[in-house]
Amino acid sequence: MDYNKLLQAILDIAEEMLVCGAEVSRVEDSIERMCSAYGCTRVNAFIITSNIQVTMEDPDGSIITQIRRIVRNSVDFDKLDYLNDLSRYICANKPQLPQLREKYEKVMARKNYPVWVSYLGAALIAGGFAVFFGGNAMDGIASAILGTAILAMMRFLGKYETNQLAMVFVISFLSGLCAILLMKLGIGVHQDKLMIGGIMLLIPGIAMTNSIRDMLIGDIVTGMLRLTNSLLQAAAIACGFALSLMITGGGAI
Repeated sequence: MDYNKLLQAILDIAEEMLVCGAEVSRVEDSIERMCSAYGCTRVNAFIITSNIQVTMEDPDGSIITQIRRIVRNSVDFDKLDYLNDLSRYICANKPQLPQLREKYEKVMARKNYPVWVSYLGAALIAGGFAVFFGGNAMDGIASAILGTAILAMMRFLGKYETNQLAMVFVISFLSGLCAILLMKLGIGVHQDKLMIGGIMLLIPGIAMTNSIRDMLIGDIVTGMLRLTNSLLQAAAIACGFALSLMITGGGAI
């Protein structure tokens, strides 16, 4: 067994789990369990939102350390569920590296939901929240249109922009302009309710929830990093919508 390659494969799984939205403590526990299953001792895993560090002692007594930089963020609970099942399978069956790689690639090759399902979900979420916060049916329809526009911008800009804060700010600004345009076209009635529906697609709710959970279980550094990033994204969203209102003179508000 090449334990350097083994640790590399385990870190691949851990990286994808973190990217998909897993809690830091659970990823650390999964790494330690998978390494221990292959006879490694003194396994120490330290993770923050942008970095994974693992040191272990293999059965021959050699000390192996690997570090992984995390630059992506794409919440996908379906893939996370399968990655978690894979980690449990590894602990129970200790497959050889070729089999481990094969099963990992199989999970990564899973097809995502059709594009139209994503757009339908965005429309229902935005429209539903617009009505929930006091809008009428026309506000719901206008917000649903805005939601599909926001998702289209996220998919397009996500291919070219890696700076999450910059992308969120630009999308928020353009979304504000779209909301004002919908009001001018007479589709929406209450501009604030329409914008609220669109904003709900951009709020980093999962990251903020995980940050609080991380701090409650003792991962203070990771929790603070996630909370700070979530608050910065929330500020970028607010500034983007506010700028669109300032430029257009407030629209219909």
